[in-house]
Amino acid sequence: MVVYWLFRLTILVTRPLPLWLGYRIAAAVAEVCYHFFGRQRRALNENLSWVIQSDDPRVVDRVARRAFRNFGKFVIDFIHFPVMEPDEVRRRLVFSGWEDLDATMASKRGVLIVTMHFGIWDLGAATLAAYGYPINAVADTFAYDKMNDIVHGSRGRLGMKFIRFEQAGLGVFRALKRGEMLAMLIDVPPKGQTVEVDFMGATAEVSSAPARIALRTGCWVVPSVVLRGPDRDTLIRPIVDIHSIRYEPTGDEEHDVVELTRQIMASLEDWIRRYPEQWFIFRRVWPKMRPLAERAALAAARQS
Repeated sequence: MVVYWLFRLTILVTRPLPLWLGYRIAAAVAEVCYHFFGRQRRALNENLSWVIQSDDPRVVDRVARRAFRNFGKFVIDFIHFPVMEPDEVRRRLVFSGWEDLDATMASKRGVLIVTMHFGIWDLGAATLAAYGYPINAVADTFAYDKMNDIVHGSRGRLGMKFIRFEQAGLGVFRALKRGEMLAMLIDVPPKGQTVEVDFMGATAEVSSAPARIALRTGCWVVPSVVLRGPDRDTLIRPIVDIHSIRYEPTGDEEHDVVELTRQIMASLEDWIRRYPEQWFIFRRVWPKMRPLAERAALAAARQS
């Protein structure tokens, strides 16, 4: 309930403001949150230390602070979505692969878009809806119903259809059977749907749900990211990278789930390495890895 009212207050304060000013406020708030949200900060730093291959807490800290600030911008973008016209949504996304996407959709096999908590992922789905694509998104639900109403209501007003996670079974298969698009996040696995795969040279723990759905439906698998572009802060210029994975199942479902998930994660590696400050992952992706503080202490000991 507290989160809901804080979110409502943020909407009340920032929605009337120019986007650039909202970003400035979000950056300041993010700096405060970086200190107060210790559990999330530690998990983010652990992940980023592996991505940038640094055991120096000061180096990791600088990247993590930028990630918090970018996440603050994401919140501001999300708050502005419901008051954006479809033309503005379309203008904000730079993408040149529409013909390939149309060809994939024409197969009527359904398209599973697999993404991460990276960049401005919600804007990708919003843009697809603005262009008239039938896009469904599997969404987590909150314990407080009013929070669900405000979050999912914002997405619905942009033309997206969302499927509650606890009702995902039938909704997911029906959407893909109709030849529609389904968007899912892979970097935060639901309870009981975890798989371990090699990611950036170490064993990572991610969701097995996208691979299982793809294998059981025969849909296209399209790993995608929506990158916040390098333009000035008053303008969002995300860039979508999109390509389909062709995987031939062996008939051993558990083996196929691991291998298909590994391929999906491998296709996203380069974006994470190039733009680590745009990956908002507040849980440990590599849980078996030695903690950063321990690695830093060992590195210091070797240098002394």
